[in-house]
Amino acid sequence: MSKTNPKYTPRGYQNYILDRIEDLPGSNLLLELDCGLGKRFITHQLVVERYPELKFLIVVHSSSSLAETVEYLRGDYGGLEDELGEISSRVRSPIRPYVMKNNRIVVSTPQVLAGMIKKEPDTVGLFDVLLINEVDTLIKRTGRRRALTFPWPTILPFFDEKRVIGMSGTLRDEHAVFTREQLEIRKELRTLKQHIPDAHVISMEDLYGTDIEEFLDPTMLRIELVRDTKIQSITRVLDELIRDARIEIMTELAEDDNLEMVENDPRRVHLMLERLPVSDDLKGRYSSLLMLRKYVYAMPPRQFIKFFYNKHVSRFFKPDDLRSALPRLSSKAAKAVEIAKGYEKSVIITSYLDMVSQIENLFKNAGMSALVITGQTQNKGEVLREFKSDENLRALIMSPVGERDLDIPQADIMLICDTINTTKTMYQKFKRTRGGVVLLLAYKDTSEERKAKRLIQRIMDRYPWSTSSCGN
Repeated sequence: MSKTNPKYTPRGYQNYILDRIEDLPGSNLLLELDCGLGKRFITHQLVVERYPELKFLIVVHSSSSLAETVEYLRGDYGGLEDELGEISSRVRSPIRPYVMKNNRIVVSTPQVLAGMIKKEPDTVGLFDVLLINEVDTLIKRTGRRRALTFPWPTILPFFDEKRVIGMSGTLRDEHAVFTREQLEIRKELRTLKQHIPDAHVISMEDLYGTDIEEFLDPTMLRIELVRDTKIQSITRVLDELIRDARIEIMTELAEDDNLEMVENDPRRVHLMLERLPVSDDLKGRYSSLLMLRKYVYAMPPRQFIKFFYNKHVSRFFKPDDLRSALPRLSSKAAKAVEIAKGYEKSVIITSYLDMVSQIENLFKNAGMSALVITGQTQNKGEVLREFKSDENLRALIMSPVGERDLDIPQADIMLICDTINTTKTMYQKFKRTRGGVVLLLAYKDTSEERKAKRLIQRIMDRYPWSTSSCGN
């Protein structure tokens, strides 16, 4: 076994976690440790210092996370070259059984591990501990027949007799689970404990009283309102159409005595829409209106206009008139670049590639250097390193891809161009900069402004140790 570099010693809260794990020998465990507080370091300490005699199978949720984990453990920080292996797309299938048999620590993605369980179960059975990084990714946001994401229904039963340790930055979200025709909004922690039985939980609250508060980097949240009267007018009409469609859905449900299916909760209407006993035309109208409003808030005007050639809105809007009335430039894109000019390094996240391109062009026209990461970016790690190291690069523009894998503490500010409802997903965006300032851009006097305010309040309620509001 390679020696651990002596200059790296656990912090007080990390020792507390490691001691708790040792005090529960053989027990399953779920650890909530916020972004930037050292989940990989905990992993390193477990496999090197606390349990050097055990075989560990470490499962990470993506190929990029696998590469970073392996690099971490093989580098000066980990020093595990002789005992560490990986089974991934980078390792040919005939070699994988050899890796499993001859390495004490193996890192894998779920998909490859599931394949090994089917083809070479004996090699998988050699391991003593299954350590799952980002364990919350096991849970489906909306579970139909199963609550677990593929291929975890194959993996977890195989480790019934092994020790399972799951780690996540947060275990506080909810997810929707269908039971027959009913919908249950359930805590994800409850579902995890159901599938990782008898698991002890170490939460962020459990770490108070240690030195953890010395290492928390608070994130300041603020809504930056964008004035655009044309967008405001369009979305007010869409709001009314959405409300009308929802009322029609509730009316049809009431007529057939089915109101209990949604419990007068609009969120349940959206989640259960496919299963609701209402007309297909009404379902289609409601879904398309919600999507259209999302496009208006998140896309440049000339890109979202094409979606107005839709039978559900064509009698309320004239797309050709909209095309002549709306500018090419998104007010949000202009606002994002204007704000970014006041900072040395900015990260801008937006959902659609058309918006990425428009913001990138605005930076170029302003004579400012910017880099882009999207799902089409092959060398994401290289682009990120360039942004961090080059003082002349002022902005990094991203589509929401691989956010769990990116740490960008060098950024002075993060700008988020469109808000989604999922609290955890937005929180994970915020924490990529490890503190600092995060601005949510929202169109003034619209339903988006109201949604952004609700979101910030939910995040502050759920993650009080890590976030605060600095007003508008």
